[in-house]
Amino acid sequence: MEQSKRKKYGDAQNVALASQARNVCPLCDTPLFYKKGGKSFKAYEIAHIYPLNPSAEEVELLKNEELMNHDVNHEDNLIPLCQSCHGKFDKPRTVTEYRHLLEIKKRYISRSGQEFLWAEHNLEAEIQEVIEALYEENFVAESIIEISYEPSQIDDKVDDTISRPTVRKIKNNVTDYFTSVKSHLSEIDKQSPGFSDIVSLQVKAYFLKQKQLGLEQQAIFDNMVSWVNIKTKPRSIDAAEILVSFFVQNCEVF
Repeated sequence: MEQSKRKKYGDAQNVALASQARNVCPLCDTPLFYKKGGKSFKAYEIAHIYPLNPSAEEVELLKNEELMNHDVNHEDNLIPLCQSCHGKFDKPRTVTEYRHLLEIKKRYISRSGQEFLWAEHNLEAEIQEVIEALYEENFVAESIIEISYEPSQIDDKVDDTISRPTVRKIKNNVTDYFTSVKSHLSEIDKQSPGFSDIVSLQVKAYFLKQKQLGLEQQAIFDNMVSWVNIKTKPRSIDAAEILVSFFVQNCEVF
């Protein structure tokens, strides 16, 4: 069998792959770069998830396994690993380790795809006022009991693809902040009529895009929090979680 040639990956591809892994080895969390003399140097190798030139044993071992791409040199089949983990992954290759790295790569691809969606989906700038208000002492947490209409039941909306701790977090955020967030949105509506309706449509559109991608609820919640976090740049991630939880209760999400 003719041997496949290892491609030389350019700077842009190296940056993209390392950024996808957030600059740490996906198997051991070792930094992919080290500094010396004020300069950064690579401390990783580009690994093929499905081997570049599989042995007969590897072909048999992986014959029924999922492939990220039929082109073994495609970026979807590449992942940066520290030198130690690369060696351990390759020799000997096991089905369990192959599947594990495949799932990690899938998460990376899904996460990196979100970055393009952030640019495509806007969120009204005035929502920043709500985010900032969350940090004020007079932004009093109020009980969900005080909502003037029948609240959606979170348990009826979530499925088993979202973790129990996340569900609990959503419930707590709704209980503590729903009424106050809704009241603040109404105040902005007085100055900018239709503002809350526009924001609701923007959130719904982003949610529907996540659903169109076939993502599970945990991934959808996490991605929406990341989107709100990027668009509003709050002082802490919990503010973005509170806002997304509000829209879960308000029926734009799930």
